[in-house]
Amino acid sequence: MQNDPLTTTHLLIAWHVLRKHKGKILTLVLVTVVTVAMASLLATPVYRASSRLLVKPGREDIYVTPTGGSQAVYSRASGENQKLNSAIEILKSPALAHALVERFGAERLYDFPDRTLKARLFPHRPKQAPPPREDIYAAVEKSLDASVAAKSNVINVTFRWPDPTIAADALNTLVGLFRVHYVEVHTDHETYRLIRDQVEKREDELRRAEAELEELKARHAITSFPQQKTILLERLSEVETQIFRTESELAETGQIIASLESQLAEMDPTIQLNETTNKQSATLSALKNKLVELELQGLRDEVEHVRRMIAEEEKRANVIVVSGKSPIRQSLQTDLLQARSRLRAIRAKLQKLKAQQAQHQEDLKGFMELENRLKGMERQVDIHEANYKLYHTKFEEAKISESMDQRQIASLSVIEPAHPPIFPVKPRKKLYVAVGGALALLFGAGLAFLLEFINPVFRTRDDVDRFLGLPVLAVLPKEAFRRAPLRGNP
Repeated sequence: MQNDPLTTTHLLIAWHVLRKHKGKILTLVLVTVVTVAMASLLATPVYRASSRLLVKPGREDIYVTPTGGSQAVYSRASGENQKLNSAIEILKSPALAHALVERFGAERLYDFPDRTLKARLFPHRPKQAPPPREDIYAAVEKSLDASVAAKSNVINVTFRWPDPTIAADALNTLVGLFRVHYVEVHTDHETYRLIRDQVEKREDELRRAEAELEELKARHAITSFPQQKTILLERLSEVETQIFRTESELAETGQIIASLESQLAEMDPTIQLNETTNKQSATLSALKNKLVELELQGLRDEVEHVRRMIAEEEKRANVIVVSGKSPIRQSLQTDLLQARSRLRAIRAKLQKLKAQQAQHQEDLKGFMELENRLKGMERQVDIHEANYKLYHTKFEEAKISESMDQRQIASLSVIEPAHPPIFPVKPRKKLYVAVGGALALLFGAGLAFLLEFINPVFRTRDDVDRFLGLPVLAVLPKEAFRRAPLRGNP
């Protein structure tokens, strides 16, 4: 119990020390409170204007690929927090503070009435000139603050300044400059120029490809490829059909010629044309008629036999025989000449048809090559046209974006503009006085304990009884010491 620092005796001792030095403590508290109050009255008041901005996903989050693409890319990889932090950094940037000073004016920033107690006590004091520009820039940067509201895309912007109206006007000007600067930061003029150059390039390529295609069609008199191809195929099919028929006719004529030549080879060059007998013989006449029939039938053995019989019969009769060229042979020879002439004509016709076939095949081959070339050129035209349309669409989007940038249309909305505040945020007089009094009280208590520790003197009977526990023998009043003359004085 004796080692416990919080015993009742110790508390009583502390209370006795505080009561003993209460005058000093109260004096210190009073002086501190008065000093803090006077300092607060003499301090320049500071007013805080506030504005609220809403940051929305906008065009700066959309990336348009210069090389083309079916869709624009919306970037969310960085997250909303990073976007808000970037906006806050832009708000707090020195460049924006410098732009505010230049736009708002340094003289206007410091053109406000002095609301301090000193100004009220001395109203005719000369007005102080604005500080240097570097100090103004530093003061503006220090007075500006921005933060993100919890669980939202709202940015709270505050600006502290000695005048409420100037604080509000300066903050509104700063927000306007921030919106312009925000758009400029996220504007990519190089992409716009690149897309514009690509559109012009693709348009020139498309025009050249179309001109080459039209020139090719005009040079080869192409109106309708399928129709012209059908005509060429029909002509080639017709010639091939004629060739097939002519070849069949040529083979048939060759067979006829071969048959005629075979008949002529088997037939005698001369035959009996007429005969005269002195004695009419019915048997001889019958044999002769039979011989003619057998010769026509080509029966050699029978013809020889009949001839022998006729010779024997003529020996018996005086017969005069007249021979010459066979009319049948002559007819066969005429037919052979006609067949050979027809064969030469058929061969000439066939040669002509084959030449036509070769020409049509060459024409068709050239036409197919031309068709492939034309299709390739049409594909190139389609590719150039698709590229041109793609870049033209991107260019229109870029033009709209550029126009919106020129009109300063961004994804920032001012939810609440700044208004002149009514009460200053500094100095907080009551708080300062209360804190100053509390600190003075603590310091006074500590000072009292320090004085008691340095000079432990008993000044009253109660001090002796309380600390020593011994009886007091005598007490001399303080007035006796004051009235008693000093030893050695008259």
